[in-house]
Amino acid sequence: MVEGRYASIIERFVEWAVNEPAVRAAMIVGSQARSTMPADAWSDLDLVVFHTDPAELLASTQWFRGFGPVLFSVVEATAVGGSEERRVLFKGGRDVDFAVFPSAAAPLLTHAPEGERVLSRGYEILVDKDGELGRGTAHLRDRAPEPAILPTPQEAEACVGDFWYHVLWAAKKLRRGELWAAKMGCDGYLKRLLARMIGWTTVAQRGDEVDVWFDGRFIDRWADPGLLARLPASFGRYDHADLARALRETGRIFSDEAHELARRIDWRYPDEAESAVKALVSETLKDLP
Repeated sequence: MVEGRYASIIERFVEWAVNEPAVRAAMIVGSQARSTMPADAWSDLDLVVFHTDPAELLASTQWFRGFGPVLFSVVEATAVGGSEERRVLFKGGRDVDFAVFPSAAAPLLTHAPEGERVLSRGYEILVDKDGELGRGTAHLRDRAPEPAILPTPQEAEACVGDFWYHVLWAAKKLRRGELWAAKMGCDGYLKRLLARMIGWTTVAQRGDEVDVWFDGRFIDRWADPGLLARLPASFGRYDHADLARALRETGRIFSDEAHELARRIDWRYPDEAESAVKALVSETLKDLP
């Protein structure tokens, strides 16, 4: 059981869940249940709740108020699983994510590849009224985290196309003077695609030696030091000239990583298309003030 600053929230949550008929199961995932990259003073608490009516639970703002004084609460999409979560900030900075899934999804989630990757890093079952979580996670006990999977050529092609399409999109925004949109494109959307490509290339180079995390998490611990040294220059200030520079540098790093991946998985990189987009970007940003 989690101890420390979240202990009282967990205790009250379990008492509520046990006595709430619509809650069929619940578990802790994430850093509070991990032995590798475990929770620290800044970690949140991730709870997965299996409920007979997720929409009803997510719409309510009352059920979690018994767990502690609430400052703010919002509903967002879950990182995996295609559901939604109620994120609650309790007094004292205690941040709890209640990811809510249909009760029938428990056996499906525990056997889905993305679910297995999360759970194999660590989990703790808190409530299991129907025994579904215990049965569904039995194959994950004492199992090492699932290694990252290399993309198919089709997946790599889609990522590359998505990236260069949005490089030109960001360049057009910058040309038009939409600094906010250009900044978010360069240092938001494009960086997520870059992190995905870096993860793929790292796995292609090092295989099972490296544990690549979702969405660039802990990238400073698993990516190549030479690549990490290049990343600062790929982020831009909130001005035209520096964003143009950062956009080009982001493209250079992505291209280098994608070409390395292409060599490793025997995939033909679309060099002509990349060159055509680069020419369009150069024309778009020509004489930018």
